[in-house]
Amino acid sequence: MTYAVQAADLGIDCTNRGLRLPSRGVNAGIRIKIAAESGTELSELQFHGKWYCDGPTFDTYGIVFVPDPYWARTRR
Repeated sequence: MTYAVQAADLGIDCTNRGLRLPSRGVNAGIRIKIAAESGTELSELQFHGKWYCDGPTFDTYGIVFVPDPYWARTRR
């Protein structure tokens, strides 16, 4: 594995374990040490914007919660 991939993996893991957004469905356990050291910075990096599609406007975010990325496999 290259250093860049390892660094990206570490960043994703810290985001996953240190930032919880219960208002958007993320209510899993949290790593308190990671949240204490970087939780505020992670929440400040969160992109928030408005998007529209065929008229209605809705909120969009840069960090999203995907409960099960493989749900389509179970529907077959």
